[in-house]
Amino acid sequence: MTEITVEELTKVFGDPDADGIVAVDDVSFEVADGELLVLLGPSGCGKTTTLRMVGGLETPTEGTIAFDDVLVNDVKARNRDVAMVFQDFALYPHMTVRQNLSFGLKREDNDLSADEIHDRVEDTARMLEIEPHLDSPPSELSGGQKQRVALGRAIIRNPRVFLFDEPLANLDAKLRKTMRTEIEELLTDVGVTSLYVTHNQEEAMTMADRIAIMNDGQLQQVASPEETFNAPVNTFVADFIGSPTINLFEASVSTRDDEYAFETGSMRFEVPTDLVDAPIDADSVTVGFRPQDLYQVGDDDGTLATIETDVRVVEPLGTEAVVHTEVDDREVTAKIDDFAHIDRGTTITLGIDPRHVYLFDAETGGLLKPRIVGDADSSDSGSA
Repeated sequence: MTEITVEELTKVFGDPDADGIVAVDDVSFEVADGELLVLLGPSGCGKTTTLRMVGGLETPTEGTIAFDDVLVNDVKARNRDVAMVFQDFALYPHMTVRQNLSFGLKREDNDLSADEIHDRVEDTARMLEIEPHLDSPPSELSGGQKQRVALGRAIIRNPRVFLFDEPLANLDAKLRKTMRTEIEELLTDVGVTSLYVTHNQEEAMTMADRIAIMNDGQLQQVASPEETFNAPVNTFVADFIGSPTINLFEASVSTRDDEYAFETGSMRFEVPTDLVDAPIDADSVTVGFRPQDLYQVGDDDGTLATIETDVRVVEPLGTEAVVHTEVDDREVTAKIDDFAHIDRGTTITLGIDPRHVYLFDAETGGLLKPRIVGDADSSDSGSA
């Protein structure tokens, strides 16, 4: 078991004192023993570069990387005892599955006998259910089987740390979900500290113990999947996490009795002041609400907001549908289950519980009020 500590990590490609490109900018985080931390963010945000620095494939410009409080900045990649699984399977095409699995063990100075290597290969193949393919070349395997071999080649070494760089990106959607579950179960069984890079927020939300969200080389938030969804630190995280994407609007603020009133066009939102931790003294804020939290209501429903909208597109998803609507020439997206009567051009009224509204600072994008859940969350939403 190994704990990874990354402190003030920076990577500049080119001349740091001139016009070098800052790929990673002052990033700090920890990965606990046996934890799966997912580095999540859009393409070019620095997540893969961060992973490669942890693995020893890139040299940091500044900052430190430690395994169990021992600095490894100057330790070569082959001596860090990490195993990497890449987007491409990186299998040796002229070798059988058995030879691919055992190759690393034969190269390392591990004093394993031929019988011990054979037993370890058999055990790993059994764990990954690829025993029938041990004597087959990679060309005869499916994409999922190739990924299992790539995983097996990493597992068989019993490394201190697993590093995954978009390992499922080349698989189709159905196989990606299957392999995602298998990797999660596998990592739970072996208990090895893991750092996993992806741009797919669904992978991150379903697999991670914690998520580290990056943008433009900077770390935005490190938190559990639930916290990143319900209490995103800023509008970038709120917009990146969640599918369909959150609705965000700038609104003016006024105070009346024990409520804040937010207005944006014909939409008016009222939030009890006791749901907001600190007083809002700005003239405007950014209001956000998840499509999953919107539901159809009557005009006298009494919820925080009743928004009359015109339906533009209905995307059925089986028992529910993503409904794209328009109000004041702006799109409002809802995810609702009672959609049989909804067609393009239909006018519907949507509502939302005040606890489910997000509030952000209009200038900085910082969170002012999260989506409140738990014992206090007892709303009967039609989109649940």
